[in-house]
Amino acid sequence: MFPVVCTAFAALTLLGACAQPAGLGGGGHAVTTEAVVPSPSGWDAFPVDRVPRPIVVVSDGMLGFVAADRGQATGFRTADGKLALMTGRIELAAPLPETPATVAVEPPGGPFTFPALRADEAFAYLRAHGSPANAPGARPAPVRVTSITLGSAIFSTDRGPLRLPAWLFGAPDLTGELAWPAVDKTAFWRYGEPNDVATISPAQLSRDGRQIRWAVPGNGTCPSNPVRRYWVEVVETRTTVAVTTVSEIVSTPGPEDREQPCVLMAQPAEPYDVELAAPLGNRIVIGHIDDAPAPDTEVSPTP
Repeated sequence: MFPVVCTAFAALTLLGACAQPAGLGGGGHAVTTEAVVPSPSGWDAFPVDRVPRPIVVVSDGMLGFVAADRGQATGFRTADGKLALMTGRIELAAPLPETPATVAVEPPGGPFTFPALRADEAFAYLRAHGSPANAPGARPAPVRVTSITLGSAIFSTDRGPLRLPAWLFGAPDLTGELAWPAVDKTAFWRYGEPNDVATISPAQLSRDGRQIRWAVPGNGTCPSNPVRRYWVEVVETRTTVAVTTVSEIVSTPGPEDREQPCVLMAQPAEPYDVELAAPLGNRIVIGHIDDAPAPDTEVSPTP
């Protein structure tokens, strides 16, 4: 278990927690609340008590890829093939295999058995994944699916990578295969919809479920950039944990530093340990970043 860095404050059914920033240090900021409010983005309806817990695929991750046996990266042999998938121009040129009644899934707390999704339904979802709106006016030759087999693939979920039974679609335009879960849509929450959930893998969660290892941007080494202090604010509800990364400017570059060239690169992330007032359980974690300077924190350039 990694170290606890702050004390959580509770008020009624909503709970606040904080994380002690690394690097520049300073006191953490806690959020406390005095009234029940809806969970962010309508997640107050998420069935946290359902067994098995619904599978939550992050972002737009229902479409998966499986690399070829020879070890090549999965991709398209031509730009038109990729464009065809993006615009939903896919043709079925293979017989539909028989669909089993159920499939086995091993999410955290599993294994469980779910109804299977038929191969023709998976193909329809695969085709609908693209849209002509993605490339208006484009009319590439369709991707011809010439093989459909039942296998498995790894999909990104809010509890980390999860291997699911999947329909695998092969095509001459592909190096590898496209994958769509062979699990009925009733096993998922917000099936096929983009969402704003964060991914919390088992490695980021303490054994008792009360601490999450979060990450915030680092300051990097560019002297012409202002230095920020980061902290984390957390608001908990019955169904969600909303984690907001907040920052304030603590120093700005002096005249000499402003003139120094700086190579543009991604800032390294720094780990933050966040303590929750209640175990995470089946709740949804939603992450936000607020990089606006905190009120009354304007500072003069460092001499």
